[in-house]
Amino acid sequence: MDTLRAKRIYIFWSYVPCASADATVWITGRQLPDRSDYWSHMGVIFEFNDDSQVYFEALVSDDFKGPKPIVKLLNKTRTGRLAVERLEFERHEIDYLYEQCQKWVSLKTYNKWQLAAMWFFERFGRWTGWHIPKSEDKVVCSEVVSELIVSRYDLRDEIRDGHDEVNPNSAWRKRLKDNPTMNGIAYWIKNCEFTIRRRST
Repeated sequence: MDTLRAKRIYIFWSYVPCASADATVWITGRQLPDRSDYWSHMGVIFEFNDDSQVYFEALVSDDFKGPKPIVKLLNKTRTGRLAVERLEFERHEIDYLYEQCQKWVSLKTYNKWQLAAMWFFERFGRWTGWHIPKSEDKVVCSEVVSELIVSRYDLRDEIRDGHDEVNPNSAWRKRLKDNPTMNGIAYWIKNCEFTIRRRST
């Protein structure tokens, strides 16, 4: 019997209605013509050679945690929105990224103050030259994804030049800019289809 091993990696964006999610969207989202940058959370999914999937995420109430069964993510986002993008990494790289996530579970804690700093940066700091101070072991959801996949996918942009400043909506816009073919592509996770909304041209 084959040893269980991760064979694919995905990143996901989600939005589940609540006050903090709405605040994130209000401050950082709805900047594209079709307003599809309407997200409040990010995480990473791994698919194994037995076709099972797990995910890792950083939550304000739970720090960086995983692996969690994919059904928890599907149930949690049932009343909201979910988009998934498959990333192209070599098998040995996926092994490393999975191991890295496992290590980070005991090292990375959620930075509530950084969340407030990100909102301040988007409203004021980006216009005045102020940047969010770097914090190695304190993260928010989009920061940990940005840091994890940077060897092949850079979610930073001309305004947000540090992983600490990447938010789910800026990451969505960056991926659409770097990979226009991502638009309208459907991905399958455990017999559930998630379609990335096609933006207007």
